[in-house]
Amino acid sequence: MNNDILPIGMEQMNRIFEVVDDLEISRESIQVELLPAGEGSIEQLDSGKVRIVLPATTELSRWLPTLADALRGMGLGAPGDPS
Repeated sequence: MNNDILPIGMEQMNRIFEVVDDLEISRESIQVELLPAGEGSIEQLDSGKVRIVLPATTELSRWLPTLADALRGMGLGAPGDPS
């Protein structure tokens, strides 16, 4: 088993930015950790910024809807499609 976890790259950052941009959230208000960990996490910090940790155990494309839902659940960004 390979335990090496590689830092995220520009492709992953751009996909996160797509979600953040679609929700009309300022990129300055997020903090993305460079190393994926576990199932990933999204938390609002005391500073108001949102820390995003990408998952090491789930494919990014499957996790991005979780990110969008969590950001909306925090009351951030534009409302999503109600359907």
